Amino acid sequence: MTNSELDLAFKSTDYIILKNEIIQSDVILKIGIVNDINGITTIGEWAFITAWNPLPEILSESENIKRNNELFNELLSLGHVCHLGKGVSSNGKWQEESFFIENINRHTAFSLANKYGQLAFVYGTLNTKAELVYSSTI
Repeated sequence: MTNSELDLAFKSTDYIILKNEIIQSDVILKIGIVNDINGITTIGEWAFITAWNPLPEILSESENIKRNNELFNELLSLGHVCHLGKGVSSNGKWQEESFFIENINRHTAFSLANKYGQLAFVYGTLNTKAELVYSSTI
């Protein structure tokens, strides 16, 4: 996959916050638009990150789950509120379990994405367009 194809794939992915006790229905986040995050009104900034499949590696489901559990535990130890999510490709052929993280600053999100081998993550602030942030070069 070329760099431009990879960039397009990231930007056309649906980043979904899964319904829970706070969020009344799944919320689909898109890069490049202001997203309405129903039910969460106390956030200033946020990130959407996974520990699955650090590019260019494709790991087993059990290894991906283990890595995501490590990320989740680290987020909790840092005091962040997290919501389960998933990134789903525009053609629906792949998805990765992820986390929507409330009130995480860009620097911390960048460090975590880099630590878990992620090429990029989604970052946003209240009432601004969500952006794709590369944590390493493609």
